[in-house]
Amino acid sequence: MELDDIKTTSDQLEEMVDNPDGATNAGDYVQRLLPESNDSNRKETGNGDITENQNKKSQKNFFRKHGKWIAAIFLILLIALVITISVAVCFANNEDNDEKYDPSLFKLQQKFNGSFIVNLVQTSNKTQVLKDLQEKLADLYRSSPALGRFFSEAETFGLRSDSAVVQYKLTFVYPEEQQAELRNFTLSSEMVFNVFRQFLYDQSDVESETRFVDPSSLKMHTMH
Repeated sequence: MELDDIKTTSDQLEEMVDNPDGATNAGDYVQRLLPESNDSNRKETGNGDITENQNKKSQKNFFRKHGKWIAAIFLILLIALVITISVAVCFANNEDNDEKYDPSLFKLQQKFNGSFIVNLVQTSNKTQVLKDLQEKLADLYRSSPALGRFFSEAETFGLRSDSAVVQYKLTFVYPEEQQAELRNFTLSSEMVFNVFRQFLYDQSDVESETRFVDPSSLKMHTMH
C-alpha cells in the first residue's frame, strides 16, 4: 500500500469516527481492509487440523496392521529377559558341593600299580627318566577334573639297564562317607586307567611317529 493510500485511508477513518454512525462504518471498513488475512488464518488452521487427523489415522492404521507382530516381539523379548534373569540367579546361588571338601576327612586309600614300556632310544639317563615320569604322572592326576582332589602320590621305579619296563604306583585318598560311590565309579581302576592311557595317546609325537611311552604296553591293577 502506497503512502498516499495510507493517508487517504487515515482521513476516511477520522471522518467516520467524527460521524455518529461512523463507528459502525469504520468497523465495516476495517474488516473489508483485512479479508485476506482472516481467510489466510482460517486456511492455515484448517490445514493444521487436516494434517493432525491424517497423522492420527496413519498411526491407527499402522497399529492395526502391525499390532500383532509388535505384541509378539515384545512377548518374546520379555520371555528371554525372564529366562536370562532366572539363569543368572541360579548360577549366582548355585554352590557346587564337590568343590567344597575337607582333605582332612580323606582317610581311606585306594592304590593302583602297573607298568609300561618306554622308548630308551630317546634318552640314556634312566634315573632322570624315572624322575620325569613320576612328575608327569603326578601332574596328570593332580590336574584331572574328576580325580585331582583325591590324588595323593605317584611313584615310578624298576627301570633296569637290561629292561625298558617302568613300574609305577598311584595312591588316592577319599572320605569314608562316600566310600562305595568313589571306589566303584570315580576311583575305579577303569577310570584311573583311561585317564592315563588317554594322556599317553595325546602325547604322541606326530612328527617322528614315535611315542616315548607305548600306550598299548600300559597295565594297571588295583592293590588290595
